[in-house]
Amino acid sequence: MTNLDHLNVVSTICDVGSFQLASEKLNKARSAVSYSVKQVEEFYQIQIFDRSKYRPELTADGKILLVQIRYLLKQAQNFEDFVHELKGENEVELRLGVSSHFPLEKLTGLLKSLKADFPTTTIHLEMEIASGERILQEEKVDIAIFGAPSQSVFIDYQQIDSMNVPLVISSDLIENDPAKISETDLARHPQVIVKSTDEKSPDVGILDDALKWYVTDLHAKKALICAGLGWGRLPHHFAEPEISNGKLVVLSTLGDLSLPIYLTKLANRSLGPVGKRIWEYFL
Repeated sequence: MTNLDHLNVVSTICDVGSFQLASEKLNKARSAVSYSVKQVEEFYQIQIFDRSKYRPELTADGKILLVQIRYLLKQAQNFEDFVHELKGENEVELRLGVSSHFPLEKLTGLLKSLKADFPTTTIHLEMEIASGERILQEEKVDIAIFGAPSQSVFIDYQQIDSMNVPLVISSDLIENDPAKISETDLARHPQVIVKSTDEKSPDVGILDDALKWYVTDLHAKKALICAGLGWGRLPHHFAEPEISNGKLVVLSTLGDLSLPIYLTKLANRSLGPVGKRIWEYFL
């Protein structure tokens, strides 16, 4: 049988769509990625990719082979996890990515149990903005919690919450009936936007005609909006006190936004004892 690492290269190319992106994800030279594919093709005497196109496309045989490659890689990972469990080994480190929109108080009970039951495991809590899916797929975190309007076949999802994200503006900027405020009215003031931690992530929910002001966190965004310097969306739980006392006014101008919140992991990755505790905590 050929090297499992070569098979993983083939699977990764199919995941990301190109040899170059696979080399970046795997931290391998482009030539090493091509070498791995060549080794698999020569070993089994099967052409996996049609290289006549701009992007590599699986041949008919390649599509069939890919199913078995992914099954084999999954079984190999399961075996590794089984051995670690057999030896009583917990993860030395676990990286948990959490959307900055998700209330951390919903995680404190979980973190306390991890601290008590896995005292030798280092937990990395990575707070992110609009980059949860990418950092998970790039394996910068082991598990991620984020809002996802759509789903990827390469990720396992478990819905754990839903989040209402209303459009709000300071009452100081309200001159007319809030229900009658138009996009033109909004465009008279800056839209305050939290910049994504993923530089490749496109801005979403942007009003084209409005001036944009960018901040790096939700606290700064709320402070600017409360001061009457602009408007934008904020998680309801985060802005609830200011909405209740009338400092912020909820607008329907751009429609409602409610996001399902998921606990996620890569579909082809098994979890160790610490990861399983996190996954099962929300069941």
